[in-house]
Amino acid sequence: MKGAEQGFLLPSAPSPIRDAMARAAEREGRGLPVVDFSSGNVGKLPYRLTLFKRVDIEVNEGLGGELRLVAEALRRGLVEAFYPHPGGLGYSPTGGTNPVKGPVMRYFREVHGVPLGEGDFDRVIVTAGGQQCMAAALRSIRPGTDVFLPRWDYSSISDIVRGSGCRETRVRVGGDLSLDLADAEERLTRGSVFYLSMPNNPTGYVSAEDLGAVARLMEEREGGLIWDAPYLFTILRLTSTGAEFDREFLKRRLGDFRRVAEKHYGGMCILSSISKTCLMAGLRFGFATASPRWIDVMNSIIGRENLSSPTPSFTVGAHALRMFLDNPVTHEWTCRVLAERLTNLIEEGLPLILPGNGQFGALYVLVRTPGVDGAKFATRLIERHGIVTVAGSAFYGEPVEAVRLSLVATPWTEGDEEWRGNVKALKRALEGKQKR
Repeated sequence: MKGAEQGFLLPSAPSPIRDAMARAAEREGRGLPVVDFSSGNVGKLPYRLTLFKRVDIEVNEGLGGELRLVAEALRRGLVEAFYPHPGGLGYSPTGGTNPVKGPVMRYFREVHGVPLGEGDFDRVIVTAGGQQCMAAALRSIRPGTDVFLPRWDYSSISDIVRGSGCRETRVRVGGDLSLDLADAEERLTRGSVFYLSMPNNPTGYVSAEDLGAVARLMEEREGGLIWDAPYLFTILRLTSTGAEFDREFLKRRLGDFRRVAEKHYGGMCILSSISKTCLMAGLRFGFATASPRWIDVMNSIIGRENLSSPTPSFTVGAHALRMFLDNPVTHEWTCRVLAERLTNLIEEGLPLILPGNGQFGALYVLVRTPGVDGAKFATRLIERHGIVTVAGSAFYGEPVEAVRLSLVATPWTEGDEEWRGNVKALKRALEGKQKR
């Protein structure tokens, strides 16, 4: 697919203000002189002033190693955004400045194997979170294009696809949650686009083989593949008694996915974010790599709505991504918590829907609600028990007897007693449903 025309994409829409701001920021970033009359960037007025006499944030040395790295990245980013100059008050290019894009390019080179050169800034974009990245990638598709996705996938996709005038088609999945590749091969159309979260939200299904098969099919049909991949570093091993975090197991799975991207990156738009790797979901720092044309269309879509990026978040996010790449361990604390909580659900005997291939990679898990539609059961749970879940139909595309549980919404403390109590409350509610 390298160099293909990608006719499924919209034409790029020029934005004179956005482009002028980006050129000014690019010159400033290179230390070149610039006389800037580009925008109403009132936040630049106090830039030469020192608003704070001193900014000092001290990291808690009692934190564990992974969490201390997260705290240090936050400290550096927060200080840089406002001291010695208040750069965080001004506009910044919607797709990120080149210094912000630098660690993103490194991430896609090192994690996904995409051969990005030092000057390939037009092949990456930084966004206000993974959700904005995903929405911009989908909204870049021409109206009338066929967009395919698995039966189970992220809840927002359908609304964006239909709202953009594209045609949505769901591909069947098996009882083990694997993609029905025969169904996909039969139904995929020429010039179409396939959206695939892998590892999958909400099922946790992990398969580099399925991803590679879809990439090959889309290349044969001169189409595109949006690979939404923020959960790569939350992959666990499923055992007969629960889940466990195995560093070497994760390393092998990452290698499997890297080999797919190295072969098929030309037809892909790969999406990710720092939220799952660095515990920073609230900062809104997402990123993508694709062909220059796809990135340009995404940037024009975001620029029409926002004009500027969330500067402090981008400053902190760039620090977090650099720190993760230099020492990729911040996800390990999260993975250990995920494994313990998923094991607890399994030990309590909840009717979980789990992948059948011994791998799991998400912050969520599906629970069956036999005999009761998931939407009705979710309403009953909150009204009668104060338990909040999400109806499975949001991800399935039609009514289904299942709800999605978040494995991370409950704060963690030593012993995780609050989580364990919440699981027992959910179990009692499920048992009450069965008795009725």
